[in-house]
Amino acid sequence: MKNLLFLLVFISFVFACDNSISRNEENSTLLKFPEVVSREESSTISVSQLEWLTGQREGSHDGGIVEQTWFPPRSGTITALVRSTKEPETRFVEIIHIREINGSLELNLQIFNNSLESENISATYSRIHKFELTELGDRYLAFKGVSNGAHRTLSYQRSEGDIFSIHIETNVGERIEIKLTPII
Repeated sequence: MKNLLFLLVFISFVFACDNSISRNEENSTLLKFPEVVSREESSTISVSQLEWLTGQREGSHDGGIVEQTWFPPRSGTITALVRSTKEPETRFVEIIHIREINGSLELNLQIFNNSLESENISATYSRIHKFELTELGDRYLAFKGVSNGAHRTLSYQRSEGDIFSIHIETNVGERIEIKLTPII
């Protein structure tokens, strides 16, 4: 009788373990599927496609000079440093950061005054301006502003003659074009 009871308990245990293993395999398959999908989506748009942004450029704007340096893509991001000057002072410094997120690209920028304090245009505006990708082409990139106070649109284009154009539609609708050339 003890042997029969032991055998029944043992068989029940084996079936329970086998069933839980197969359920774990099913669950792990279901859990892995979204990861695979999101990796495939994120690989469709990558900051490595933005290598053409890399470089150091400058141009005139609003009676002063705008300098922009884009660092090469690395680890899912590409970053730029911008400085706007009008003698005798620096008007602002800006950091631009583009990263891969949810299978697309997101641009964030923050503007600092000459003391590297965050620019506060208004209490209702975000300190970090957030933009979502709207278009990606051959040496062309466009975003729309999604945070409070961000420009409505922001785009970058590099022409065959190595002219780098920045197109901005401000949050009040003003359209600005800035042309930069390589610093040699």
